[in-house]
Amino acid sequence: MRRAYIVRYGAWGDHIHATHLPRLLKEREGFDHVTVEHNLKGNKIWPNHPLVDELVCFDPHFEIKERRLPYATVLKRLDVLKNWGKYEKFINLQNSLEYGQLAMEDTNDYYRRSEYRRKKFGEYSYYDWTTMWAGYPQHIGMVGELYFTEEEEIVVKKLFDTVWKDKFVLVVNLSGSNKHKLFYNSEQIVKSFLEKHKDAICITMGNKDCQDWLEFKGERIWNRANKYGFRQSMLTTKYADMVVSGESGLPIASTLFGIPTIQLMTAANILNHGGGFPNDYSIQSKAWCSPCHKGPYDYIGCPKFDYLGEKYPICIREFDPEEILAKMDHIYAIPR
Repeated sequence: MRRAYIVRYGAWGDHIHATHLPRLLKEREGFDHVTVEHNLKGNKIWPNHPLVDELVCFDPHFEIKERRLPYATVLKRLDVLKNWGKYEKFINLQNSLEYGQLAMEDTNDYYRRSEYRRKKFGEYSYYDWTTMWAGYPQHIGMVGELYFTEEEEIVVKKLFDTVWKDKFVLVVNLSGSNKHKLFYNSEQIVKSFLEKHKDAICITMGNKDCQDWLEFKGERIWNRANKYGFRQSMLTTKYADMVVSGESGLPIASTLFGIPTIQLMTAANILNHGGGFPNDYSIQSKAWCSPCHKGPYDYIGCPKFDYLGEKYPICIREFDPEEILAKMDHIYAIPR
């Protein structure tokens, strides 16, 4: 029996960008058994994948009473798995996107000219890059896959068949995990759209920070930030009519479902997150520094502005609200 082992510790979008690999390994490379090892975030992405035979949840951040394991220990563990002899193919996706397609703050590339990074990191979708990192450049062109239980589908679809029946459902993701993933001016844009389209409703999504600081209320606005888990959020986009979001994991899912999606790209470019998907209406920030192809956490060197009592990178601000609304109106006019 030919066995393969995939390791990915990352955020939700990182996992989605690897979900095509089991099909690649089984249908194109002839493997019989695929194991996927993931961190806690992966619990929201990998379950029910029909081409994954075994899931292993191992999170270096939480394995010893919520204290992060020394990275050397993590590397040793992966080395043991790789050389165990049980797996013919061992695919370690650690840093495949974080350093392979982004300039992190502890690298020289972070401090080089934007033109250099755009040439180095801007030429592939993250799906294709993951495929190449895994060692199969001949199979580029594959995209991710997401699967849900029948029960999960029923719970979400019931809302669309009853409460939201005959409504144009707009899902707005208020922010991703970092400051450059925030949907700036979301309240102004959403309320302008709802005022114009009386049969439309908006479902807001995000984490607790979004619930506390970004979420807005109003007629025909359903606040679901920090109320829906990520799987339920993804499924809601599957049945929605449109998704608008900052650069984040949720719109990566909605583009896979073929839902018209406006993703507001800041650090990455449109091609990185897919670009060629049907119904992808993504917009690049007009900030001079975007796309920067950086993976910022402290936002060293980023031009910033004051917002919500903190400093935010200007890239989230440099989108034309009229351009976003024009694309939303265009999507609304598409026959459903």
